[in-house]
Amino acid sequence: MFSNNKMRVGFSALSFLAVAACADTGSVEKTAADRAESFSASRIEADVRFLADDTLKGRDTGSEGYRISANYVAAEFAQLGLKPAGENGGYFQEVPFKTAKLDVESAAMSVTVNGEEKTLTAGDDFYMSGDVNVPSGDVSGDLVFVGYGIHAPDLGHDDLTGVDLEGKIAVLIGGAPTSFNSEIRAHHGSSTTKKKELARRGVVGTLVVSTLAGEKRRPFSRLKKYLGSESFDWVAPEGTDDGTPRITASAAISHDVARMLFEGADMSFDDVLAEAEEGTPKAMPLMTSASIKRDSILSDTFHSPNVLAVLEGSDPELKNEYVVMSAHLDHIGVSEHAKGDDKINNGALDNASGVAVMMEVARAYVRSGERPRRSILFAAVVAEEKGLLGAEYFAKFPTVAKEQMVANVNVDMPILLYDFADVVAFGADRSSLGPVTAEAVGSIGVALSPDPMPEEGIFTRSDHYRFVQQGIPSVFLVTGWGPSVDGKDGGAIFREFLGKTYHRPHDSLDQEINYQAGAKFAYVNWLILNEVANADERPRWNAGDFFGRTFGGLGVDASEAR
Repeated sequence: MFSNNKMRVGFSALSFLAVAACADTGSVEKTAADRAESFSASRIEADVRFLADDTLKGRDTGSEGYRISANYVAAEFAQLGLKPAGENGGYFQEVPFKTAKLDVESAAMSVTVNGEEKTLTAGDDFYMSGDVNVPSGDVSGDLVFVGYGIHAPDLGHDDLTGVDLEGKIAVLIGGAPTSFNSEIRAHHGSSTTKKKELARRGVVGTLVVSTLAGEKRRPFSRLKKYLGSESFDWVAPEGTDDGTPRITASAAISHDVARMLFEGADMSFDDVLAEAEEGTPKAMPLMTSASIKRDSILSDTFHSPNVLAVLEGSDPELKNEYVVMSAHLDHIGVSEHAKGDDKINNGALDNASGVAVMMEVARAYVRSGERPRRSILFAAVVAEEKGLLGAEYFAKFPTVAKEQMVANVNVDMPILLYDFADVVAFGADRSSLGPVTAEAVGSIGVALSPDPMPEEGIFTRSDHYRFVQQGIPSVFLVTGWGPSVDGKDGGAIFREFLGKTYHRPHDSLDQEINYQAGAKFAYVNWLILNEVANADERPRWNAGDFFGRTFGGLGVDASEAR
């Protein structure tokens, strides 16, 4: 690890290089080779070494270490001469957060089976968590089983139409059928998606039970240790509540409790689970009822910023449109119970490397003296590790006109441990960003590979997805799993990182980070960003694409789909 003195020397060197480069805007790079060489491995290394130093204590949202990292990025944006795009003429969009913990002592649930009321035990029979935006709920009602609780008639799956749900508590199976495309399954399997639709139909509470495979993978008994744990969420600005109905009390239940709730029903719970394996459990009323009570213990509001800056476009008209480049600046902080002496999760590759790549793209524009036709908005966002919260806040409450954000290029956790020869571009095949991405990577001899882990639904699991949910076409690149230029097995290295390093203290500067691969990755992202920023037309969703249809209109131009 670098000492504080060495860290200061690295920062000073970085500042000198950037200032010197900015002063030399008279020579504009013209060839691809010249451009590639202008992306500096040493500058990326300097950024990563600062952001992943122990001094910042893992950059946890709301922490002093995160604030220092945000100041560092804002200072670099200012030094480059980028326009502030935050609030009040500055670089920060201060995101208001609260934390919520379940008040375990007051949490209560009872069920009535065959006329007999039975009191259940938190942790053993049911599990709840606190909620920032819906802190309390106290509901009672008859139970209705609703299968997976999914309304997706366009996919030939509808658990809800024709089911009387007004005033009811819905019992549902977690997740979504495995027959769904993995990315679509992630959307429909989300509790947020389900609760929104169920609340619209009058449901007052939900009880969620896992599938056979889910129970085997993550037994219900493991949840008990998380009772009373802290959850994060942003707090909506005043006057932005649209009055959408919300479910106020929800719980996960054990398989044993579920069996009890199905007593007297047309099918047993075990038969329903078997049907769920085929993806076709049928909705039906249950002969039981329940009461659920939940209260949350809320923290005071605190703030942690997104860092936002704009490189203004050169076209008099198109400069009012923005291509957003995002990278999350936060990590998970300190793990007091981590094995060994090192408790700090430095997040060198998750995502100091991604922020460094984004900053190097900004420098490349400033050094060249060239401005694309559209403006580029650089966004170092907070609270990705808490549930993509900083990106969600910005996408919902942007500091520029939402309809003028035409695309998002996201950088998250590039595994810079090998000289990659291929990349995976999540989301590229869903919009006109696909051909742009293919041409960009191909122009420098990098292959475009398919998703190597489709079962993980990665498309919905990084910050770009919050832009997708606002109807904005997005692409998210990661280093590929194929054989690397330097003869390494990229897939094996990536898998080992996920299994042994991801979200652990080992994601530190002790790794053999290939900063030259970082420079190449910055160039690849610049190529995509630059093509979108200079194109005559803004990106379009592919006709009929699920996410374009769900969030951006029925396969039409994104500008018509807000």
